[in-house]
Amino acid sequence: MEYVDRQPHAELIAEYGSMYPGSAIVAPDVIDDGEALGSFADATVDFVVANHMLEHTEDPLGTIKAHLRVIRPGGILFYALPDARATPIDRDRPRTTVEHLLRDHHEGPAWSRRDHYREWVRFAEGFHEEDIERRAAELEAQQANIHFHVWEPLTFAAFLAHVDLPFGLELAQQNHAEFLVVLRRQP
Repeated sequence: MEYVDRQPHAELIAEYGSMYPGSAIVAPDVIDDGEALGSFADATVDFVVANHMLEHTEDPLGTIKAHLRVIRPGGILFYALPDARATPIDRDRPRTTVEHLLRDHHEGPAWSRRDHYREWVRFAEGFHEEDIERRAAELEAQQANIHFHVWEPLTFAAFLAHVDLPFGLELAQQNHAEFLVVLRRQP
């Protein structure tokens, strides 16, 4: 089993240590872009676990495709996602539609990036209308890591139902303020 993260251990501590005081931030075994998993060959792993990661991706469909690419047939893809209904920073945000996700994938996420930052600033950070554009531009320039997409179990299930990918849905279950999704890679 290998733990993959996008940053070395020291950078993870610098970025997240204040959010998780006293907790052990695990050192990754592999530094890689979790959206593409480029350091892994096709069909070489039995499972991918991505907890509270997919909402941070600008192209969730592309990420799911990449995760399925590295999993052997019969392997498992396990996601834990925040349920917008129970997540204070996402509660008031519009749910990401299937059409939006498909457009992000087919046209690339640049078309929606600034709108995601505006929405984040408006709802998650609570900025006043006159300050939203300035703050969104700052976040975009920093390539800030935000929740680009917002789901609840039914809106995520609708997304999965619209994609033609080699998986079977094994589980979709509420778990407090998050929901769990297990996909099995089909041959």
